[in-house]
Amino acid sequence: MYYYSGVKGDLDTSKSIFDDFKKHHILKVKKPRRLSNFYKAGGLIHFHMAKYDESLLFYEEALKHAVKTTDIEAIGEIYMGLGMVFYSQGKLSKSSENLQKSIPFFKESKSNNSIINVKNVMISLYSENGFYEEAERERKEAIELAKKEEHYLFLSQIYFNYSLELRNRDRLSERVPFIKLALENIEKSKYKAYYKPVYLSAMVIAYSEINDIENAKTYIELLEKEPRKKSPGNSISFYKEAYMRFSFAKKEYNLALKRGIDFFKYKSETKQFDGLQQASQFLAKVYETLGNDEKAYQYYKNYTTIKDSITGLKKARGLSYYQTLYETEKRDTQIIEQQNEIKLLDAVSKIKTQWLLFGGLGLLFVFGLFVAFRSKSFAQKKLVMQQKFAHQLIVAQENERKSIAKELHDGIGQDLLLIKHSVKIDVEKAPKLIDKTIENIRALSRNLHPVELEKVGITKAIINMVNEVNDVTGIFFSEDVQNIDKSLKKEEEIYLYRIIQECINNIIKHSEASASKISVVNNEDVIVLTVQDNGKGFRLEKAKTKFKTLGLQSLIERVDYLKGKIEFDTGLLKGTKIKITLYK
Repeated sequence: MYYYSGVKGDLDTSKSIFDDFKKHHILKVKKPRRLSNFYKAGGLIHFHMAKYDESLLFYEEALKHAVKTTDIEAIGEIYMGLGMVFYSQGKLSKSSENLQKSIPFFKESKSNNSIINVKNVMISLYSENGFYEEAERERKEAIELAKKEEHYLFLSQIYFNYSLELRNRDRLSERVPFIKLALENIEKSKYKAYYKPVYLSAMVIAYSEINDIENAKTYIELLEKEPRKKSPGNSISFYKEAYMRFSFAKKEYNLALKRGIDFFKYKSETKQFDGLQQASQFLAKVYETLGNDEKAYQYYKNYTTIKDSITGLKKARGLSYYQTLYETEKRDTQIIEQQNEIKLLDAVSKIKTQWLLFGGLGLLFVFGLFVAFRSKSFAQKKLVMQQKFAHQLIVAQENERKSIAKELHDGIGQDLLLIKHSVKIDVEKAPKLIDKTIENIRALSRNLHPVELEKVGITKAIINMVNEVNDVTGIFFSEDVQNIDKSLKKEEEIYLYRIIQECINNIIKHSEASASKISVVNNEDVIVLTVQDNGKGFRLEKAKTKFKTLGLQSLIERVDYLKGKIEFDTGLLKGTKIKITLYK
């Protein structure tokens, strides 16, 4: 599909392959990665064919499967695709939101080409809505990166989009050199079959609008040699406009009128309002030249109506865009505030510190035995650390007990009181209140002890934990967990579960990461757990010496209890990788 649509520029064949596979074979495909890639291809094909509603459906289907994989780059590509579709539909806020979502995934996967592509779309998004300074900033960065990567397709697109911006700003004579740069770069690209006809048509339009008939004719002749000049999407749109403008420049007004009406109908069918504005203005000009003032006035009125609507729409888009930026900044600020609150109330958090009730005293006991076998001086030093840790445990346990007591009193106790009164007053409400109370009790129970371990096993429990965290945080969590059921004792499974839970909690609280991956490998003699994030990292020795966080110490103690080995690979601004080896 990619070969026919991208290299050959044959969208019809590519779509036929997609439709056939979807109809006859897709149910046989089970792997999320393959499903994701298939629907992503469908989204791209339909996007190039200007079938935007279908494109959105396929991209959304692709995303549904992609989040089940560890393919970070693919997720970024899907968000970028969604951004491009929304952009083509004129939905600026949604486009910007999805494009911004894609960038962290591309940075994580170190995909410079994809970052360039996102910047290219952002440039068009900015320029078409009057944010020229923002567009210029993104353009310079994109050109520099594309030259470094020798990505000629993106270079051609950047230059061509700039020519469109110059046209919208009525700087008609300035755009020709940039279309030429686009043509020079697309010649070096394997995608020239698709893009070259568009750029050649743009050259015809540019020269026709400045009445340079000879150069326009030269590019008409080059355009006619292209086999994909009338392919669906941008190619046919630019082709129709090229001949429309060329006919008018040659003063063939009746032919120009015929082609102008055809162009107007095409833009109406594809609901491209910017194109309708151009078509209406052109027809008004042709009718005026032909002396048909009534028709000229009709299309000029249509032109001004569309222009006013688009101007108003662009203003609304601009306001919506800045509102999106404001909401994003506000959300980020709230996240930082919440993280600070979590730091202050670390021991109170139910999900993140429940292990203290059951594992803390056992760890402290083991820790005390360990100290007894050391030398006197070392024991004294260790004792100080132990006292600090014990103090933290006591405070955390007390806070946790307060939290549980409050939950029982204010939550479940209140629910039971309501049930009591509802039975007397309105018995029909009782079942709903009972269901709510049961769910609250279950939630409290889950926090106290991971019941999932008994129900679905340690492997599925870990996967479920990662997926749940991924759904409720702004960090992208992925997992690659091999089956470790029955590889550990039940008590050891609980410790491993709490270790992973603590690692995830530390990432959420402290890392400022955008992505994290949890992997569990089941080898013959050992189980290897790796937790990695792309956050700010930390100074390991300083953290271990001062025991600033109870989380880090508890992690080390739990691994020691399991007679395992823990390794840290971290540093300021380099992310964190924790590798834990547990011996069977």
